[in-house]
Amino acid sequence: MRSLRAFFCATTVIVAPSLSHAGGFDLTGQPINIIFEEGNYIEGGAGLVTANTEGSNPLGGAFGNIADDITFFTLGAKTDFTDRLSGAVIYDTPFLRETTYEEGVFTGTSADVEANTLTAVARFKFNENFSIYGGPRLQNSSVDLQGPFVQGTTLPTFEIELNEVDLGYVAGFAAEIPKYKIRAAVTYNSEFTHDVDTQEIFATPQGPVALPSRFELETPQSVNVDLQAPITTSTLVRANIRWVDWGGVNLTPPNFLASQGRPVVEYTEDTITYRLTVAQRINENFSGFITGSYEEDGGEEISLFKVVDGGFSIGGGIVYQNEDGLRLQFAGEYRKLNGIDGAQLPGLPSSTFDDTDALAFSFKVGYSF
Repeated sequence: MRSLRAFFCATTVIVAPSLSHAGGFDLTGQPINIIFEEGNYIEGGAGLVTANTEGSNPLGGAFGNIADDITFFTLGAKTDFTDRLSGAVIYDTPFLRETTYEEGVFTGTSADVEANTLTAVARFKFNENFSIYGGPRLQNSSVDLQGPFVQGTTLPTFEIELNEVDLGYVAGFAAEIPKYKIRAAVTYNSEFTHDVDTQEIFATPQGPVALPSRFELETPQSVNVDLQAPITTSTLVRANIRWVDWGGVNLTPPNFLASQGRPVVEYTEDTITYRLTVAQRINENFSGFITGSYEEDGGEEISLFKVVDGGFSIGGGIVYQNEDGLRLQFAGEYRKLNGIDGAQLPGLPSSTFDDTDALAFSFKVGYSF
């Protein structure tokens, strides 16, 4: 009969796709579960988020769906150096958002914001019950912003492209009772502050004008609390609480601020997302799981690229693992989002977003050796 150890090993790395436009432009939730794998392990994954974010404004009617489909990839490898020291390398895309207005008063306006990270993390076990982990994280952040912003112009009135790299870190600790497969882990992810020197390009009757621009681009600090415990010999429960310090994070090119009267996007409230996952062994090779999450409406104000705030999700998936160390995981999730109403630019009538949801799918393959 397949051992319980194999079942718990498979389910401890389940990461249901918390990637369907959670708080801010969160995507994957910055998981580091791979560091808790036993022995040597490698994995790779891919995901797709397809969102439906529709709204309207009295000046130009319906916007259509302004949320572009997004795809992403993850990679990871973990090894044991000694009985107490292990290490892992992780590549992921923690933050990603793509927005395009193809209809309505803001036709031609778009924004792509993306942050890719490479993390090296080491874990040291004091004993079988307590461990600490941490390491450096390299992040590449990019922004591509274009648009007339107000209907009626024949040329884009604004354009900015930037790509910046900076160094941060991850740190955490874990308490475990291996005999009962119980674990509690707390992980801190540092913020990144990129000092940007670039140009803001404006269209004028005389042609495009490039103005020098210097500002800060931030991705927020966060804390993940992960808990797991079995409730029967074949059922495992996992809970995750994720706090993200979105309050004060903004994209404020100074020339855009002077011309439009507000930042490109500004967050004023932190977010806390709660997630519960229940995994069940089906037979010697298969396990299934269901998952759900909730994020409270934080009272954010609307802007051109911030039109949802909070919501809930439900999803599930299946995990296959064989005796040779191969592991396959398929997961899907539906998320209902809360739309925001209000004036997206000063002097314009209020926009309404009342049809907002998303579907997320992921596939992961792993191998223990």
